[in-house]
Amino acid sequence: MVHLQLAFLSFLLSSSLAQHKLSSDIVGCKDVSCPKDGSDDRCTVGDTTFIGIGLTRISDLPSSLDGLSLVKGVNMSAGSGDPEQDNSPFQSVYYLGTPSRVKEKDLAGCAVVFHDPPAKKFPAPKLPGNTNLTDTRVAHGTCPAVIEQKCIDNLTKRATMAIDNAQGQDICADLRSQLKRDTIDGCADLAGTGHGLGNFTVTSLGDLSPVRNSSDCWPIQPKSDNLAEITQNTVLRNASAEAVYDEAYKITAVLTVFAGKGNSSLVKQTSSQMTCLKLVTNENPGGDKGADKNSATPIYNGLLTTVVATVFAAMLTSM
Repeated sequence: MVHLQLAFLSFLLSSSLAQHKLSSDIVGCKDVSCPKDGSDDRCTVGDTTFIGIGLTRISDLPSSLDGLSLVKGVNMSAGSGDPEQDNSPFQSVYYLGTPSRVKEKDLAGCAVVFHDPPAKKFPAPKLPGNTNLTDTRVAHGTCPAVIEQKCIDNLTKRATMAIDNAQGQDICADLRSQLKRDTIDGCADLAGTGHGLGNFTVTSLGDLSPVRNSSDCWPIQPKSDNLAEITQNTVLRNASAEAVYDEAYKITAVLTVFAGKGNSSLVKQTSSQMTCLKLVTNENPGGDKGADKNSATPIYNGLLTTVVATVFAAMLTSM
Protein backbone atom coordinates (compact mmCIF):
# COMPACT_ATOMS: atom_id res chain seq x y z
CA MET A 1 0.00 0.00 0.00
CA VAL A 2 2.83 2.38 0.88
CA HIS A 3 4.49 1.70 -2.47
CA LEU A 4 1.24 2.50 -4.27
CA GLN A 5 0.93 5.79 -2.39
CA LEU A 6 4.50 6.76 -3.22
CA ALA A 7 4.00 5.84 -6.86
CA PHE A 8 0.82 7.93 -6.99
CA LEU A 9 2.55 10.94 -5.42
CA SER A 10 5.42 10.57 -7.88
CA PHE A 11 2.91 10.47 -10.75
CA LEU A 12 1.19 13.64 -9.52
CA LEU A 13 4.53 15.45 -9.21
CA SER A 14 5.63 14.38 -12.69
CA SER A 15 2.29 15.46 -14.17
CA SER A 16 2.50 18.85 -12.48
CA LEU A 17 6.05 19.45 -13.74
CA ALA A 18 5.10 18.46 -17.28
CA GLN A 19 2.10 20.78 -17.20
CA HIS A 20 4.27 23.76 -16.25
CA LYS A 21 7.25 23.01 -18.46
CA LEU A 22 8.87 26.22 -19.71
CA SER A 23 8.83 26.95 -23.44
CA SER A 24 12.64 27.36 -23.55
CA ASP A 25 15.72 27.20 -21.32
CA ILE A 26 15.13 30.75 -20.07
CA VAL A 27 11.86 32.65 -20.46
CA GLY A 28 10.85 36.25 -19.89
CA CYS A 29 7.84 38.37 -19.04
CA LYS A 30 5.76 37.08 -21.95
CA ASP A 31 5.82 33.49 -20.66
CA VAL A 32 4.83 34.46 -17.13
CA SER A 33 2.00 36.70 -18.42
CA CYS A 34 3.23 39.94 -16.91
CA PRO A 35 1.40 43.02 -18.23
CA LYS A 36 3.23 45.42 -20.51
CA ASP A 37 3.68 49.17 -20.12
CA GLY A 38 2.89 50.17 -23.68
CA SER A 39 5.18 47.95 -25.74
CA ASP A 40 7.75 47.41 -22.97
CA ASP A 41 8.10 44.59 -20.46
CA ARG A 42 7.50 45.65 -16.87
CA CYS A 43 7.41 43.52 -13.73
CA THR A 44 7.15 44.76 -10.16
CA VAL A 45 8.17 42.50 -7.28
CA GLY A 46 7.91 44.08 -3.86
CA ASP A 47 9.10 47.67 -4.26
CA THR A 48 11.25 47.09 -7.33
CA THR A 49 10.12 47.49 -10.93
CA PHE A 50 12.11 45.48 -13.46
CA ILE A 51 12.54 46.22 -17.16
CA GLY A 52 12.45 42.46 -17.71
CA ILE A 53 13.02 39.10 -16.06
CA GLY A 54 14.60 35.75 -16.78
CA LEU A 55 13.15 32.52 -15.37
CA THR A 56 14.77 29.09 -15.60
CA ARG A 57 14.49 25.73 -13.86
CA ILE A 58 17.38 24.33 -11.84
CA SER A 59 18.40 21.05 -13.45
CA ASP A 60 19.97 17.89 -11.99
CA LEU A 61 18.13 18.22 -8.69
CA PRO A 62 17.21 15.44 -6.26
CA SER A 63 13.63 14.34 -6.96
CA SER A 64 12.43 15.92 -3.71
CA LEU A 65 13.46 19.34 -5.08
CA ASP A 66 12.14 18.98 -8.63
CA GLY A 67 10.54 22.18 -9.87
CA LEU A 68 12.87 24.66 -8.15
CA SER A 69 13.57 27.74 -10.26
CA LEU A 70 15.83 30.78 -10.42
CA VAL A 71 14.59 34.23 -11.42
CA LYS A 72 16.59 37.33 -12.33
CA GLY A 73 15.17 40.84 -12.61
CA VAL A 74 16.98 44.02 -13.67
CA ASN A 75 16.05 47.56 -12.69
CA MET A 76 17.48 50.70 -14.29
CA SER A 77 17.44 54.01 -12.44
CA ALA A 78 18.44 57.46 -13.62
CA GLY A 79 21.90 58.73 -12.83
CA SER A 80 22.80 62.36 -12.25
CA GLY A 81 24.95 64.73 -14.23
CA ASP A 82 26.73 63.72 -17.43
CA PRO A 83 24.92 60.75 -19.08
CA GLU A 84 28.27 59.60 -20.48
CA GLN A 85 29.62 59.05 -16.98
CA ASP A 86 29.19 55.77 -15.09
CA ASN A 87 26.53 56.99 -12.68
CA SER A 88 23.37 55.13 -13.70
CA PRO A 89 22.58 52.21 -11.35
CA PHE A 90 21.74 48.83 -12.87
CA GLN A 91 20.30 46.68 -10.09
CA SER A 92 20.10 42.92 -10.59
CA VAL A 93 17.98 40.94 -8.13
CA TYR A 94 17.98 37.14 -7.88
CA TYR A 95 15.21 34.92 -6.50
CA LEU A 96 14.75 31.25 -5.69
CA GLY A 97 11.40 29.91 -6.85
CA THR A 98 9.98 27.03 -4.83
CA PRO A 99 6.87 24.89 -5.39
CA SER A 100 4.21 25.30 -2.72
CA ARG A 101 5.11 21.85 -1.32
CA VAL A 102 8.69 23.05 -0.55
CA LYS A 103 9.15 25.44 2.37
CA GLU A 104 12.19 27.72 2.53
CA LYS A 105 12.74 26.84 6.19
CA ASP A 106 13.29 23.21 5.18
CA LEU A 107 16.14 24.09 2.81
CA ALA A 108 19.79 23.95 3.77
CA GLY A 109 22.78 24.92 1.67
CA CYS A 110 24.11 27.90 -0.26
CA ALA A 111 23.62 29.88 -3.45
CA VAL A 112 26.63 31.47 -5.14
CA VAL A 113 25.84 34.23 -7.65
CA PHE A 114 28.72 35.11 -9.99
CA HIS A 115 28.06 38.75 -10.84
CA ASP A 116 30.53 39.08 -13.72
CA PRO A 117 29.39 37.53 -17.03
CA PRO A 118 31.25 34.70 -18.79
CA ALA A 119 33.48 35.46 -21.75
CA LYS A 120 31.07 33.70 -24.13
CA LYS A 121 27.47 34.61 -24.97
CA PHE A 122 24.41 32.62 -25.97
CA PRO A 123 23.75 32.36 -29.73
CA ALA A 124 21.37 35.11 -30.82
CA PRO A 125 19.29 35.63 -33.98
CA LYS A 126 20.12 38.40 -36.42
CA LEU A 127 18.26 41.68 -36.21
CA PRO A 128 15.87 42.28 -39.13
CA GLY A 129 17.15 44.21 -42.11
CA ASN A 130 20.47 44.29 -43.92
CA THR A 131 22.70 43.84 -40.89
CA ASN A 132 25.01 41.31 -39.27
CA LEU A 133 24.02 42.48 -35.80
CA THR A 134 22.32 40.04 -33.42
CA ASP A 135 19.51 40.56 -30.92
CA THR A 136 20.92 39.58 -27.54
CA ARG A 137 17.58 40.39 -25.89
CA VAL A 138 15.99 37.14 -27.07
CA ALA A 139 19.08 34.93 -26.66
CA HIS A 140 18.84 32.03 -24.22
CA GLY A 141 20.68 28.81 -23.43
CA THR A 142 22.29 26.76 -20.68
CA CYS A 143 25.62 26.99 -18.88
CA PRO A 144 27.54 24.48 -21.08
CA ALA A 145 27.07 26.89 -24.01
CA VAL A 146 29.08 29.63 -22.29
CA ILE A 147 31.13 27.91 -19.57
CA GLU A 148 33.60 25.05 -20.02
CA GLN A 149 32.16 21.72 -18.90
CA LYS A 150 35.40 21.11 -16.98
CA CYS A 151 34.71 24.26 -14.97
CA ILE A 152 31.11 23.23 -14.25
CA ASP A 153 32.17 19.74 -13.16
CA ASN A 154 35.06 20.92 -10.99
CA LEU A 155 33.13 23.79 -9.43
CA THR A 156 30.10 21.69 -8.47
CA LYS A 157 32.39 18.94 -7.15
CA ARG A 158 34.40 21.44 -5.08
CA ALA A 159 31.23 23.00 -3.69
CA THR A 160 29.83 19.62 -2.67
CA MET A 161 33.08 18.69 -0.94
CA ALA A 162 33.28 22.06 0.82
CA ILE A 163 29.80 21.66 2.30
CA ASP A 164 30.37 18.02 3.26
CA ASN A 165 33.66 18.88 4.98
CA ALA A 166 32.53 22.13 6.64
CA GLN A 167 33.62 22.25 10.28
CA GLY A 168 31.49 25.02 11.78
CA GLN A 169 27.85 26.02 11.74
CA ASP A 170 28.28 28.50 8.87
CA ILE A 171 28.77 26.15 5.94
CA CYS A 172 28.42 28.98 3.44
CA ALA A 173 31.32 30.88 5.02
CA ASP A 174 33.49 27.79 4.51
CA LEU A 175 32.38 27.58 0.89
CA ARG A 176 33.10 31.28 0.33
CA SER A 177 36.59 30.92 1.79
CA GLN A 178 37.43 27.97 -0.44
CA LEU A 179 36.17 29.67 -3.59
CA LYS A 180 38.16 32.82 -2.82
CA ARG A 181 41.29 30.88 -1.88
CA ASP A 182 41.47 28.13 -4.48
CA THR A 183 41.86 28.13 -8.25
CA ILE A 184 39.22 25.97 -9.92
CA ASP A 185 40.61 24.13 -12.95
CA GLY A 186 38.84 25.15 -16.16
CA CYS A 187 37.23 28.28 -14.67
CA ALA A 188 39.72 30.91 -15.86
CA ASP A 189 37.05 32.55 -18.04
CA LEU A 190 33.96 32.07 -15.87
CA ALA A 191 33.77 35.80 -15.12
CA GLY A 192 35.28 37.02 -18.39
CA THR A 193 38.51 36.17 -20.17
CA GLY A 194 41.20 35.51 -17.57
CA HIS A 195 39.12 36.83 -14.65
CA GLY A 196 38.56 33.52 -12.87
CA LEU A 197 35.48 33.49 -10.63
CA GLY A 198 35.33 37.30 -10.49
CA ASN A 199 33.00 39.05 -8.06
CA PHE A 200 30.54 36.71 -6.35
CA THR A 201 28.10 36.58 -3.44
CA VAL A 202 27.41 33.53 -1.25
CA THR A 203 24.01 33.35 0.46
CA SER A 204 22.68 30.78 2.92
CA LEU A 205 19.51 29.12 1.64
CA GLY A 206 18.39 28.69 5.23
CA ASP A 207 18.17 32.48 5.63
CA LEU A 208 15.75 33.07 2.76
CA SER A 209 12.28 34.51 3.38
CA PRO A 210 9.32 34.47 0.96
CA VAL A 211 8.57 37.64 -0.99
CA ARG A 212 4.99 38.89 -0.78
CA ASN A 213 3.10 38.95 -4.06
CA SER A 214 1.90 42.56 -4.20
CA SER A 215 1.54 43.29 -7.92
CA ASP A 216 -0.05 42.00 -11.12
CA CYS A 217 3.26 40.40 -12.12
CA TRP A 218 4.41 37.28 -10.32
CA PRO A 219 7.40 36.16 -12.45
CA ILE A 220 7.18 32.42 -11.88
CA GLN A 221 5.38 29.38 -13.27
CA PRO A 222 3.22 27.93 -11.89
CA LYS A 223 1.79 31.01 -10.15
CA SER A 224 1.33 29.04 -6.93
CA ASP A 225 5.13 28.85 -6.53
CA ASN A 226 6.85 31.07 -3.97
CA LEU A 227 9.73 33.48 -4.50
CA ALA A 228 12.50 34.27 -2.01
CA GLU A 229 15.21 36.86 -2.66
CA ILE A 230 18.71 35.39 -2.75
CA THR A 231 20.79 38.53 -3.29
CA GLN A 232 21.08 41.69 -5.34
CA ASN A 233 23.93 43.53 -7.01
CA THR A 234 24.18 47.09 -8.31
CA VAL A 235 26.62 48.24 -11.01
CA LEU A 236 27.11 51.84 -12.13
CA ARG A 237 27.24 52.36 -15.90
CA ASN A 238 26.51 55.19 -18.32
CA ALA A 239 23.09 55.53 -19.95
CA SER A 240 24.18 54.52 -23.45
CA ALA A 241 22.46 51.81 -25.48
CA GLU A 242 25.67 49.76 -25.34
CA ALA A 243 25.64 49.85 -21.54
CA VAL A 244 21.98 48.77 -21.47
CA TYR A 245 22.75 45.81 -23.70
CA ASP A 246 25.88 44.80 -21.78
CA GLU A 247 24.51 45.18 -18.27
CA ALA A 248 20.78 44.46 -18.53
CA TYR A 249 21.19 41.40 -20.76
CA LYS A 250 24.40 39.93 -19.37
CA ILE A 251 24.54 36.25 -18.42
CA THR A 252 24.80 35.38 -14.73
CA ALA A 253 25.98 31.98 -13.49
CA VAL A 254 24.47 30.70 -10.23
CA LEU A 255 25.86 27.78 -8.23
CA THR A 256 23.33 26.12 -5.91
CA VAL A 257 24.35 23.64 -3.22
CA PHE A 258 21.63 21.77 -1.33
CA ALA A 259 22.74 20.01 1.84
CA GLY A 260 21.20 17.54 4.25
CA LYS A 261 19.51 18.94 7.35
CA GLY A 262 19.08 16.13 9.84
CA ASN A 263 16.19 13.69 9.71
CA SER A 264 13.79 16.29 8.28
CA SER A 265 16.03 17.12 5.34
CA LEU A 266 14.61 17.24 1.83
CA VAL A 267 17.84 15.74 0.47
CA LYS A 268 19.82 12.73 1.64
CA GLN A 269 23.20 13.90 0.36
CA THR A 270 24.72 17.17 -0.79
CA SER A 271 23.85 18.11 -4.37
CA SER A 272 25.33 20.96 -6.47
CA GLN A 273 24.14 22.53 -9.73
CA MET A 274 25.23 25.32 -12.10
CA THR A 275 22.49 27.40 -13.71
CA CYS A 276 22.78 30.36 -16.10
CA LEU A 277 20.35 33.27 -16.13
CA LYS A 278 19.67 36.38 -18.20
CA LEU A 279 16.80 38.66 -19.10
CA VAL A 280 14.78 37.50 -22.09
CA THR A 281 12.64 39.88 -24.13
CA ASN A 282 10.61 38.05 -26.77
CA GLU A 283 9.06 40.88 -28.73
CA ASN A 284 10.46 43.80 -30.71
CA PRO A 285 9.34 46.96 -28.92
CA GLY A 286 9.75 49.04 -32.10
CA GLY A 287 10.24 52.75 -31.67
CA ASP A 288 12.04 55.68 -33.21
CA LYS A 289 14.19 54.53 -36.11
CA GLY A 290 16.17 57.74 -35.95
CA ALA A 291 17.20 57.47 -32.35
CA ASP A 292 20.67 58.58 -31.34
CA LYS A 293 22.98 55.57 -31.27
CA ASN A 294 24.90 56.89 -28.25
CA SER A 295 21.97 57.23 -25.88
CA ALA A 296 19.19 55.27 -24.24
CA THR A 297 16.46 56.85 -22.15
CA PRO A 298 16.92 56.02 -18.47
CA ILE A 299 14.10 54.41 -16.49
CA TYR A 300 13.11 56.08 -13.25
CA ASN A 301 11.50 54.10 -10.48
CA GLY A 302 10.45 54.78 -6.90
CA LEU A 303 8.40 53.24 -4.13
CA LEU A 304 5.16 55.04 -4.93
CA THR A 305 5.39 55.83 -8.62
CA THR A 306 7.42 54.71 -11.61
CA VAL A 307 7.92 57.12 -14.47
CA VAL A 308 8.78 54.95 -17.45
CA ALA A 309 10.48 56.00 -20.68
CA THR A 310 11.33 53.76 -23.62
CA VAL A 311 14.97 52.66 -23.78
CA PHE A 312 14.84 49.95 -26.38
CA ALA A 313 14.11 52.06 -29.46
CA ALA A 314 17.64 53.40 -29.43
CA MET A 315 19.11 49.97 -28.81
CA LEU A 316 17.60 48.22 -31.81
CA THR A 317 18.62 50.94 -34.26
CA SER A 318 22.06 51.68 -32.90
CA MET A 319 23.77 48.40 -32.11
